[in-house]
Amino acid sequence: MTMTKPEQMRLQLPSDKLVLEKLTEGRNLAANIASDVDRSRNYINQRMAQLHDYRLVRKVGPIEGTGLYEITPKGVATLRLIDEYDEGPEFEKRVEERAELIDVRTIEIIDEGNDQA
Repeated sequence: MTMTKPEQMRLQLPSDKLVLEKLTEGRNLAANIASDVDRSRNYINQRMAQLHDYRLVRKVGPIEGTGLYEITPKGVATLRLIDEYDEGPEFEKRVEERAELIDVRTIEIIDEGNDQA
């Protein structure tokens, strides 16, 4: 299967910033994000699809179409650089370079003394 290069990144601010900020708190459903950022579910679903195409977020299984997303290193880099955003290859190049320095890890719970029954 051939990977196609995503189209040029065109962010919708402030909505995309709010979505990416919400996802830095952990995986979340598009419906929850819509409620948290005070946008319609339809609009957030459209934005999530676009952010996915830009590789700023990834869909998390196990069931296709659940609407569960997590932020990617490229999404974190975009958020870190968003105040410098302008459409074009220079911004995307800075994002790609920054993303190489970022590792996104899911939450890990270590319980070495859980005394609950």
